[in-house]
Amino acid sequence: MIATFRYEFHMQIRRPALWIVYGLAYAATVAGFLPLYLNPNLGQLGDAPKTAVVVSTSLIMSLLPMVYGCLITDRLVRDRWLGVGEILNATPAGRTGRLIGKYLGVCAATAVPLALVHTGRAVVYAITEGEPAALGWAGAILVLAVVPGLLMAGALALTGPLLMSSVPFQMLFVAYWFWGSVVPASVMPTLSDSVLSPGAEYVVFGLLGYEPVPEPAPHLIVPPGHGRYPPWPDAPPDFLRPEAGPAVAWLWIGVMLGFAALLLLLARLHAIRTES
Repeated sequence: MIATFRYEFHMQIRRPALWIVYGLAYAATVAGFLPLYLNPNLGQLGDAPKTAVVVSTSLIMSLLPMVYGCLITDRLVRDRWLGVGEILNATPAGRTGRLIGKYLGVCAATAVPLALVHTGRAVVYAITEGEPAALGWAGAILVLAVVPGLLMAGALALTGPLLMSSVPFQMLFVAYWFWGSVVPASVMPTLSDSVLSPGAEYVVFGLLGYEPVPEPAPHLIVPPGHGRYPPWPDAPPDFLRPEAGPAVAWLWIGVMLGFAALLLLLARLHAIRTES
C-alpha cells in the first residue's frame, strides 16, 4: 500500500495538466469573486480571521473540487488501458492494499494545489492584516471541513469510471458537484447544504462556531435574516438538513468517510467479479 501510494502520488503530482487546469480554475474563481476574494471581511463583523478563512474557503470550494474530481477519473482504469493489470496482479502486493494506496496517493496529490491555494490565501491574510490566527483557522477548516468532502468526492471520481468511460463521467461529476454543492436549495431540490453534500459547511457552523452577520446581503454564505445553517432547512429533502451543531458536524464527517469506504469496497468487489 505504501509503495503504491508513493508511486501514484509522484506520478500524479508531476502531471502538467494538474497544475494547468487548477491554475485556470483558480484564475476564474478569483476573477469571478475578485472584491470578496481580496477582502473576505467585506461587510462582515465578528471574528475577522475566522470569517476571512471561511469566506475564502467557500469561494475556493465552489469550483476547484470539480477540477479535483475530473483529474482523478482516469487513475483507476488506467492500468486496464495500459494492459498492466495482470502484471500487477502477479506481484506479491495485495490487491486491496494496492487499491487503498492508489486511492490515497491520487487523492493526496490531486488535492495539493487546492490545499496550497487555501493555505496561501490564509498566509497572505495573516501577513497583510497582522492576524496569525488565520493560519490556525485555515488548518482546522482544511482538516475538518475540506478533507472529508474531498475523500468522498475522490472515491466517487476514482470508482465511477468503472461503470462508464471517463469523459462522460467527468461531465456527470461536474453536474453532480453543481447540483449537490453549489446550487442553493431555494432554486431546486438539491443535496446542497445537507449531510450528504461533500460541499456542506456543517463543520464551520456546527463545530468551529462560525456565525455570519446577516447584513448586507449579496455575498454572504447565508441569505439575509438567517443566522443559522443550513439556510433553507425546509427545502426538500428537509430531513437531510438538520440544524448545524457539534453532533451534526461529526455526523457529516462520518457520512463522508463512510461513503468513501463504501465506494472503495464496491470497487474491490467489482474487481473480484471481473477477475473471476
